[in-house]
Amino acid sequence: MTERDLQRLLDIEAIKAIKARYCWYCDDPDQHHRFPELFTDDAVFIEEPIGHLVGRDAIVEWNEEYSATCVWSRHYAVTPLITVDGDTATGRWQALLLSVQLIDGVEQMLWASGTYTEEYRRVDGEWLFSRVHAAGRWMTSFDEGLVEHLTLFDQLGRARHAPIDRAL
Repeated sequence: MTERDLQRLLDIEAIKAIKARYCWYCDDPDQHHRFPELFTDDAVFIEEPIGHLVGRDAIVEWNEEYSATCVWSRHYAVTPLITVDGDTATGRWQALLLSVQLIDGVEQMLWASGTYTEEYRRVDGEWLFSRVHAAGRWMTSFDEGLVEHLTLFDQLGRARHAPIDRAL
């Protein structure tokens, strides 16, 4: 393994760590205020369908609103595909979110899935988000269930798999 290969692996692990902090800071009420620290000053943050934010100041404002309406959450970002190119990198993750949100003053338990498409930049030796595009695939309440909210792609994928024979 070359030194370059080793550095690439270290960079990938550092990016995974910043994504873990992203999830933890969203989910821990005592750490919500730290969420904007993860972004470059000129970062773009797109949270579908909520908004398109540009700059850390806009992210700070959005984060304060999120903290006021999110009673509880658990963010899971899995299956990272990360490509490093010097001091920049790109990543794609699958996301699962469980949360209790205040909707019209009423607590609503929700779950959602989607993808994160991201760009990162090394600033003063530290990896930060320079662009995050959180694209929802589906969202539903726990009461409504999931089946009606699956996309046609998800439904076709499910139909291709044979049922498991429980007798085996």
